[in-house]
Amino acid sequence: MQRKEKVLGIINETPGIRFNEIIRVSKIKNGTLSHYVKRLEEDKEITIERSPRVTRLYPVGIPKEEAKICRYLSIPTQQKIILLILEKETVTSIMVRDHIKKSPSVVSVNLNELFKAKIINRKYDIPSNKFSLNNPEMIRGVINEYYTSLIDKLSENTVEMLDI
Repeated sequence: MQRKEKVLGIINETPGIRFNEIIRVSKIKNGTLSHYVKRLEEDKEITIERSPRVTRLYPVGIPKEEAKICRYLSIPTQQKIILLILEKETVTSIMVRDHIKKSPSVVSVNLNELFKAKIINRKYDIPSNKFSLNNPEMIRGVINEYYTSLIDKLSENTVEMLDI
């Protein structure tokens, strides 16, 4: 398999993947990868989202809303939060903290980022806010189309939750 096809395959399998992650997965050097990414972009086979510190790559034609969901599913902590809420429907920050085993501040930052991106909703409640997904059907669709490996992870989480 040629390098260009290898890079395109990685991007198609993991929309929203970071440039540095492609380096790690493909074992292609930075300069060589830059060359192939540039060619793929020129050939209109991929789209690139550039922000100050992060470059994310997507297959061409992925709808904007789906690309946004892919971006958050490609971040491990946020992926765990999304999968937990997908499974439980409604969670509190304490439930998230216990599930992902991160500090309250990390949980808060990630929940706030997902809320600002309109991936999750926040319902103000006493004693703890409740979080749910904004569009669970779309998230399930994105997982089924682009992140089939997460389906197994979601099933494993369900088994883990039942074992508690």
